[in-house]
Amino acid sequence: MIPVFTPAQVRDMDARAFERGTTSAALMERAAGHLARGVAALAGRSYGLRVAILCGKGNNGGDGLAAGRRLLARGAAPVVCLVAGEDRLRDDGARELARYRATGGRLTGSVDAALDGADVAVDCLLGTGASGAPRPPYAEAVRALRDSQAPVVACDLPSGVDADTGRVPGEAVRADLTVTLGAHKRGLWLWPARGHVGRVVLGDLGIADGTEPVASVLEAADVGRLLPPPTADAHKRTRGVVVVLAGSPGMAGAAILCARGALAGGAGLVTLATGDPGLATAAVPEALTARVDPDAEAAFDLVAGLIEGADALAIGPGLGRAEGTVGLVRRLVREVDVPLVLDADGLNAFRGEGDALADHRCPLLVLTPHAQEFGRLVGSSGHGVWGQRATLVPEVAAKWGAVVVAKGPSSLVAAPDGRTWVNPTGSAALATGGTGDVLTGLVTALVAQDASAERVAAAVYLHGLAGEEAGRRGAVRSVTALDVAAAVPAALRTIGVAG
Repeated sequence: MIPVFTPAQVRDMDARAFERGTTSAALMERAAGHLARGVAALAGRSYGLRVAILCGKGNNGGDGLAAGRRLLARGAAPVVCLVAGEDRLRDDGARELARYRATGGRLTGSVDAALDGADVAVDCLLGTGASGAPRPPYAEAVRALRDSQAPVVACDLPSGVDADTGRVPGEAVRADLTVTLGAHKRGLWLWPARGHVGRVVLGDLGIADGTEPVASVLEAADVGRLLPPPTADAHKRTRGVVVVLAGSPGMAGAAILCARGALAGGAGLVTLATGDPGLATAAVPEALTARVDPDAEAAFDLVAGLIEGADALAIGPGLGRAEGTVGLVRRLVREVDVPLVLDADGLNAFRGEGDALADHRCPLLVLTPHAQEFGRLVGSSGHGVWGQRATLVPEVAAKWGAVVVAKGPSSLVAAPDGRTWVNPTGSAALATGGTGDVLTGLVTALVAQDASAERVAAAVYLHGLAGEEAGRRGAVRSVTALDVAAAVPAALRTIGVAG
């Protein structure tokens, strides 16, 4: 897993490195080496490479000057533009300017002149200490980088993005490669910032000191380890018994897609409790079905009977929001004692009353809200709270005693014990109706086999990877939720799970 930290944590690591005797000059030299290598790697060469380096007044600017000196030594032709003027440089930056000049490095006061004819542009404008949208003269430099035809390497982060929250409050650089320094910053893995960073590589400065990361990014090897193939002596009940309570008139498709997701996740036995079992049987012949009575008391008794011997229960997709249904959902959350995955109308039963979710008996409660549903649970605008999800999702996971999957680009998965994962997989192929229902079934199948928060994170990774695979098989715009479910086996093979 890739550990990620807040910018404040990384600054504290810097400070502790200084206390151990590391100098700021040494850190800048290491940073410059990583940046120069990143530029050469992106271009595929150093000799004769025309490089425009746009520098601000802070440490990022000093890193850029030091990288320019190193590129010059490797036969490149760098041109440095000090966007805020050289009189704003202090300490390490002023020292690096003098060293760059002493080696014959070129300087210009014009951003356009620096970028003219450049093979690669380097963004060393703003660091993690900047906040809000870039202001003059940086705003103009950001626009120039955006309009330039040259590929861009960002030093530490693309200027204009928030490396803590992932917000992009105004114009921002779109990098092809980001060389992030010291440690991975949380915000660079979150959208919309994720759409600005390009490929992210770590420039190790030797400051890591055992600081606890605020989150981790799963990698394919992690997920492969978390999803071992079934043993040779497996049978349907050892592979996970799943019950799905979903579907209502006009919403049978959501129930079918959820069952399809559970089967794709390897559940050995799936029972779909729904209002139209005949339609479900025709669409998912592999699943058992049961008819849900409109009476809430009878429906509760039905589900209670079905989950005897079951390993997990999913509630919500297409279930409806009738008063009796809301009461049924809330009672099931309070009383069932098997791992429970709550989505869609299962979540809507707690609209404005998310704290009531803390009153549950199940050994593992998983919530899978998208932005609007998450907002309803916490009693605020979905868009208003979404920008705070990096801190708010772990907070409510702890408060409610639940694993919370905040769905969307760079989905966040937070466990009650504070562990948090950022999901790196997925694409626009998932931006279509029903893919969330497939995810619900997939999560339920995997926690039926192992009721752990890590399994939830693995399911989210696998779902995103299946979306990518479905997009590769055809046009992304034409991918359907069933395509995503059908692509799960290919996604499993990609991460090395053959069984």
